[in-house]
Amino acid sequence: MEWMDRFVEIMNIVSAEHQHGIGVTMLANDTGLSKGTLHRILQNMVKYELIVQQADSKRYYLGPLSMIWGSRFVKGKDISQLLSGYCDDIAEKSRMYAYLCRFVTNEVYCIYTHQPEQERKTYFVHIGQRMPLHCAAASKAVLAFQPIEKVRYLLEQTPRNQYTENTCMNVPELMAELDVVRDKRIAWCREEMENGVSALSIPLFADGATAFFSLSLVGTTAELSDNQTRIEELLLLEGQKVNEQLSGINAFSPIAR
Repeated sequence: MEWMDRFVEIMNIVSAEHQHGIGVTMLANDTGLSKGTLHRILQNMVKYELIVQQADSKRYYLGPLSMIWGSRFVKGKDISQLLSGYCDDIAEKSRMYAYLCRFVTNEVYCIYTHQPEQERKTYFVHIGQRMPLHCAAASKAVLAFQPIEKVRYLLEQTPRNQYTENTCMNVPELMAELDVVRDKRIAWCREEMENGVSALSIPLFADGATAFFSLSLVGTTAELSDNQTRIEELLLLEGQKVNEQLSGINAFSPIAR
């Protein structure tokens, strides 16, 4: 079971460096493995999304699959459980499909969803889904509260797909949109990913300034347009309650009990 020993050791090291990531040289030093052996192991782990490699720094971080496994194991013990309760709450109040996303390793991933019983339509969002940085409301809500130069770099370097005629592909225009999000504390995706479907999202702050999570609602464009003011107010009020409770809680630490 030598391969399992290596796998567990690498996962332990990567998870211990989850905030800053770790390079292959340090991994080689810590494990005693050659860089060639490490590269082969890491490529397989990236393939299955157990870990991810950041394009600019080449550092490795925990991937979405390990996050999903971890969130299931620690359900009821970390910040995700607290946030999932608010996701359930806003879904029932708005009677709309709600989802929670997390920003990690320069990507935004869906980590939780809630579909009210009366909402029969199935939307594209699912747990583990990577949200496009340039057009998803969930991504815009988070990016608006990251360092500006980092955001510009991510938008320029990350592939941007044209999903609909409403998808904005121009980085300066996207940066200007994020200025509005920063001011209003709410982001929109108006048929930018799917015709006839729109979404709105708010940032969630664990330290008062930087957003690591976002809370979103998605529905038909007609439904959101007809009830825009009411839905925005519901979501912003929910966000206010979340942020008040999160004040002083580190986004990557267990909640004090």
